[in-house]
Amino acid sequence: MAVHRLIQFPILFLIPALLLLFPSLFALSVSETTCLPPHNDDNHIACELHQIKIKISQLESILEESMQYLNQKSLYLKEREEIIEAMSRKIQSLQSTLDAIKNESTRADERLGALEEEVRSLWAASRKSNFDIYNLESKAQDAENRLEKVTSQVEKMSDIVTEQWIQIQQLEQALQIAEMRALRARRQVGYTRCTFLKFVNNRFGNHPQNLFSMLDPYAFGKGSSLNSYISQALHQLKRGFIVAKKYHHQLQGFIKQEMERNEFTAAYANSELVFFLASALITFPIMGAWVFLSSQFS
Repeated sequence: MAVHRLIQFPILFLIPALLLLFPSLFALSVSETTCLPPHNDDNHIACELHQIKIKISQLESILEESMQYLNQKSLYLKEREEIIEAMSRKIQSLQSTLDAIKNESTRADERLGALEEEVRSLWAASRKSNFDIYNLESKAQDAENRLEKVTSQVEKMSDIVTEQWIQIQQLEQALQIAEMRALRARRQVGYTRCTFLKFVNNRFGNHPQNLFSMLDPYAFGKGSSLNSYISQALHQLKRGFIVAKKYHHQLQGFIKQEMERNEFTAAYANSELVFFLASALITFPIMGAWVFLSSQFS
């Protein structure tokens, strides 16, 4: 629309050119009326020729002025056309720029929406991070408190371990002393066992032979009535030996347990001494009865 107006606008400049022709035409008309009425034909023809020359010169001047004016207007129109073309190109460029700006604005709006969504996501992540940081700080504080508690316990345990280490060293020393005492006790028990066996052999070695010699005519004779009693007695002795063996093992466990309860006898609670004591507790009553019976039959 603006370009169309700019194209029509130079036509208005032709109106002053036409207005400039009116005085010349008016002068021509006036010059035509200035000729006097003709007295003869020659003068009249000369006057008309003169007037025609004047008109021609006037028309030439008018034509020249019109040509100059038209040239100026043509130049002006050419300049206006160039300006119009430049303005058209500029308008097209501006239109392209406007379209590009609109596209950029659309993309900017989309980008702005994406950025706003990203900002909301970042805010949500920030709130979650703050909550996680608070939880981590709470856990770190709890861990620090537990660490302090554990550190104090470790310090106490270190003191206890130091005391126990001292006690262990003392116990090791006591164990070495107990082992030395146990070794001496084993030697004494071995010597005592040998002495006890020699004593039994010397004291009661002949009594079983005397007893069998006394019972020989009665117990081992042909057709003796004591054979059945002797077999029963042997069977009872066998059962008694099995029962004595069973209770001998139980008695060893009981003696060892009782010796370990006492701190003074715990160091001597070895298998040799326990076996000797259990055997002594079982054999001493039997040997006492044997001595008593031997004294009655001697």
